[in-house]
Amino acid sequence: MIKILIIFLVLVGGFFLGPLLQGHQGSAVFEFVNYRVSMSFNSFIILELIGLLFLYLIYSIFNKILNSKTVLGNWLRLKSPKKSIKRIEQAQILLLEGDYQQAAKLFVKSAKGAKNTTLSYLLAAQAQIDNDELIQANQSLEQAAKSCQPKEIFAFQLVQIRLQLKNREYTAARSVLEKLLNEKPRNVEVLRLADQLYYETGDYQAVIDLLPVMYKTKAYSESQLDQFKQAAYIARIKQLSTDSDTQALIKWWHSQPRAIMNNMTYQKAMATYLNQLGQNNEAEKLLKSISKLEQKERT
Repeated sequence: MIKILIIFLVLVGGFFLGPLLQGHQGSAVFEFVNYRVSMSFNSFIILELIGLLFLYLIYSIFNKILNSKTVLGNWLRLKSPKKSIKRIEQAQILLLEGDYQQAAKLFVKSAKGAKNTTLSYLLAAQAQIDNDELIQANQSLEQAAKSCQPKEIFAFQLVQIRLQLKNREYTAARSVLEKLLNEKPRNVEVLRLADQLYYETGDYQAVIDLLPVMYKTKAYSESQLDQFKQAAYIARIKQLSTDSDTQALIKWWHSQPRAIMNNMTYQKAMATYLNQLGQNNEAEKLLKSISKLEQKERT
């Protein structure tokens, strides 16, 4: 910018000083309608510079007004806090109605005049994630990051993780989630997202390790957690049965709590996979235990 200004001043100086040094200032003549105005070339240059200076001053004044947070500045920028509040309200209604696309658009529009720009962009990003508009969601998150305050970082991270899970960016999501699990180990939403990540990546042991705190915090209803628990244990048994170490499944089984080892569903799954691995003696022990439990149930 400074270089351009220097070049401009040199050119103007050449136009102004050249004719003056030669003793002939030249002339400038303007004709419009029936009027004729004539002046020296130097006078024309001076008037032009004054005109440019005047335009620059006007620009500076308007720029300050537009960038100010006054009522006039907001009005000139069409950034009305009242309009933003109305748009947010309309967007929330649309969310309840299931119109995620239109809701996201209103949240983005509301950001222009909102007191909390980050919140508007985060709400837009979440609506776009729910509607599988992942490119737009990423753009909204980028905008939110520009104005994100320390108190908003946690909410930002949760929305970011949801987008990463949708995009199957599991490594990035896991990195943030494990940090959050250390910082907020009993936060229900963190636990739910971690549970989702572990299931999608097939880390069933991590799911099993997460279950006790999920029961304590009531992350889901007890019946749902029971279903998740059963699915995780059976998936883990199957997973270990494919391990190159044929003893891996047996070692893991004997390290489990007594309540798990005495569970008939898990015993049946273990017996099935132990037979497949050729561990017939271990399978036979479990089958005997199952028959005893079945006899007790009958009596």
